[in-house]
Amino acid sequence: MTTLSAIRKPWNPVSEHDRLEVKEDLERILASPPFQNSRRYPALLRYVVEKTLSGRGEDLKERTLGIEVFHRTADYDTNEDPVVRFSAGEVRRRLAQYYQENSGPGSIEITLPTGSYTPLFFRIEKAEEQESSSTGGATRGFVQPGVIDHELQVPDDAAYIPQDHRSSRSSSRRSFLSGLLIGALAISALALIGYFLLRPLSPQAAKTPLMELWGPLLTSPDAVIISVGHTHVEDSDQTEPLNATIEQHILRPEARISLAAVQAVSQVAGFLQAQHKQFRIHEAYSISLQDLRRRPVVLVSGYNNLWTMRLLKPLRFHLEQTGSLHYIFDGQHPERRDWSVDFDLPYLQQTTDYAIIGRFYDPTTGGPVVIVAGIGSNGSQAAGEYIVSPEGLEALVRTAPHGSLYQNFEAVLKVEVIGGSTGAATVMASQFW
Repeated sequence: MTTLSAIRKPWNPVSEHDRLEVKEDLERILASPPFQNSRRYPALLRYVVEKTLSGRGEDLKERTLGIEVFHRTADYDTNEDPVVRFSAGEVRRRLAQYYQENSGPGSIEITLPTGSYTPLFFRIEKAEEQESSSTGGATRGFVQPGVIDHELQVPDDAAYIPQDHRSSRSSSRRSFLSGLLIGALAISALALIGYFLLRPLSPQAAKTPLMELWGPLLTSPDAVIISVGHTHVEDSDQTEPLNATIEQHILRPEARISLAAVQAVSQVAGFLQAQHKQFRIHEAYSISLQDLRRRPVVLVSGYNNLWTMRLLKPLRFHLEQTGSLHYIFDGQHPERRDWSVDFDLPYLQQTTDYAIIGRFYDPTTGGPVVIVAGIGSNGSQAAGEYIVSPEGLEALVRTAPHGSLYQNFEAVLKVEVIGGSTGAATVMASQFW
């Protein structure tokens, strides 16, 4: 028995028709979500692709790119200002993200190999793949539609770390960030664990809205993945130098996770710990689709968590943005914009925030997903509290057509904000299916 799959074949676009095809594909990439809101990374990708197509790929050196693309002076120090290496790493990651959704038979793939600024091109062609062995291993060289080949999954910082230090530096950075997050979670989580443990579940506990909601995740044999969004730099020229001090590294914007996100994660972590359910906490940008396959997942934060944005998109309620106005889109009333926050308003003048909570089986991941996503930080914090609140979920279940949270659902919360502090949350709308 055979199945149809796809294979990546190296391809050299030599004819004018081939080059035009690559340029058209490049425009689609640059217009896609991973690139459309940035200036730096599209500029670099466009430059190296066009130079390669014109036969000048050998001229793509770090200093040349720094001068031509990022307007550095001819004598700039590439070690002190690794803008090219940092940006190349981001381009690689964003290409991998793009091809997770846009790779299949008949398509073209553009890759930027690690250690090089000259792109390579591949054709994705149909192929017959023999049935795999009993170990479940796939034939090497084949990729499933929608799943990027492993060689493109490059860590964010791999581009500007020397080869002999890349593994240890990347590992230490992740460990350091994880340590910061876990340390911040510890105090809140211990209090929450005590709270839940002091309230032992009765034999009827599984019938409560709280356990109806969390049941699919608690009964899964796999550990729950808690994916949390964090601040992500798009176009800042202040890249981290190779010899950055500990203080400079800690204060990097992309190393920050907001206190509100930490509080939301601590609510979820505390509940899972009380139920003796294993979990792992990851930054959203470090997780691939393969990591989420058939696993129970909790997505914390909205606009800065790419998986929240992606998995909510097909649903009735999801997050949208028009200029500074960030709002919850309602598929049944697409004209409405009242569940919104104008990010240009002074912080202390904010009186309301909004959030989406939900639990549903997602066809993309193939497993149960819980959403804890605010428009702003107050919304995410309130959503984290609400999703494990027996009292809050009792109010939500009253909106359910069958009087339970066993089914898929999502709900919109309105959150009161007073002097920057998070207040009470109320259900504004819900959808069950």
